[in-house]
Amino acid sequence: MPDSISVKELAQHMEKRGKLQAPASNATTGERRALLVQHSLAVKEAANAAADLQPGEDVDGWMLLRCMDIDCYDRNPRVRTNKRYADIRASIEARGGLKDALSVTRRPGASRYMCYFGGNTRLQIVQELWLETRDVRYEWIRVVVHRWLSEADVIAAHLAENENRAETLFWEKARGTALLKSELESELQRPLSLRELSEHAQRCGLKLHSVTASNYLFAIDYLAPIGLHLTHESTAAIRSRFGCLDKLANALNLDPLVRQTAFEELVADLATGINAVREMDDPPRLGKDEVETILARMTAQFATLAQCTPAAAERAALAVVGADRQLPDSEIRRLLCELPPCDATSDVTDAAERAAAATPLPTKKGWHARTGGRLSKRIADFARVFRLSDCVRVDPGQPQGFSVEPLPAARGDPDETGALGRAAAHRLLAQLSIRAGGRETEADPIVALLRDPSSWAATRSLLDAYHRAYAEKPPSVEEE
Repeated sequence: MPDSISVKELAQHMEKRGKLQAPASNATTGERRALLVQHSLAVKEAANAAADLQPGEDVDGWMLLRCMDIDCYDRNPRVRTNKRYADIRASIEARGGLKDALSVTRRPGASRYMCYFGGNTRLQIVQELWLETRDVRYEWIRVVVHRWLSEADVIAAHLAENENRAETLFWEKARGTALLKSELESELQRPLSLRELSEHAQRCGLKLHSVTASNYLFAIDYLAPIGLHLTHESTAAIRSRFGCLDKLANALNLDPLVRQTAFEELVADLATGINAVREMDDPPRLGKDEVETILARMTAQFATLAQCTPAAAERAALAVVGADRQLPDSEIRRLLCELPPCDATSDVTDAAERAAAATPLPTKKGWHARTGGRLSKRIADFARVFRLSDCVRVDPGQPQGFSVEPLPAARGDPDETGALGRAAAHRLLAQLSIRAGGRETEADPIVALLRDPSSWAATRSLLDAYHRAYAEKPPSVEEE
């Protein structure tokens, strides 16, 4: 209140706000003053903000610390050296020390501070400069002290800072997410669902979708040996195939432990080849062909455990993915036991008999006249691009007028479109050869095939190669 206000005016003001008992109408100035004094004595003393602090407990604020009195966070999700390490060091040297404040905190009862919101690389550089030069410009660091909340809070803070800087690998984010989940479950004394994990992460300032978290945790649980080379896309593809094969295994009552052990051995074997040619500090991502190889080996391994053919296992897996409802176990078992007409693992004698009964697929007018010009020309072109002409035979007994023989073993020679694309093209032609009713239900049977969800996985690996081959060498007028 201003010094010029009178006691009477102050009393009237407090009366209006209900904070002062109204004096008698004939009260003197002294009586009014006594009421004010009485009221002031009844006011409670201001609370002490530091009353609940324990000795050594921190409060949020600023301070100076010696660089050697701070530690890097011992559970930092980062597993590789920062690619910008040299640039950051040069910047700190040019500016004569670290000008930006570091965020620090310390665990209850600890005597030393540690990085709270990132800053591990900058701290490490300043410590190195101090030890090398003993220059006082590097000795002291301005810090922002954050009161300790929990281990999960610190992990989330580091993940959020790394995410903001976009400097971390998929694998580093996966490690951090697994650490965060473990700490939250330890604090809550119960397991967390993916939705709950996402909600807790958001409250800690970290954006984490439940689907993304699922990919992270799958990578930690099953793909650790190749973790440094994973991406969201490659992990999602492997996890999807793993889930499909898991459904097939459940339908056959396969031992989960046996299958998990076999998959771990498969990943360890893959890691031997992948890690042998990769640099730890700047690992390239798994390419599309490598992912397709992993998926194919997963399917082949399951087929061995299930005692079925790889083609049957793949057909059943694709059916599970493409189904708009959950397939019953009986349907899955039927798909796994059903032998495809052109399975690559068929008996050699059967293959020889089919080859003797069939004739090679011509690309001239005779073939057009017998099986329909538009369809046969497309098949011939397709088979030629992927070097499959020796596998395709005229077979009037098939719904489309041709059959497909097993794919010969790879000869190890270079292939423009890739071995995986060739295998995928072989599977598409094999499926097309046994599709009945294609000419009646679709104007173009190949379009009908590509609309079938069971063929989508194979289509992904060959469409680019097919169009690239034609772009590099357009068909001649005679071929048209």
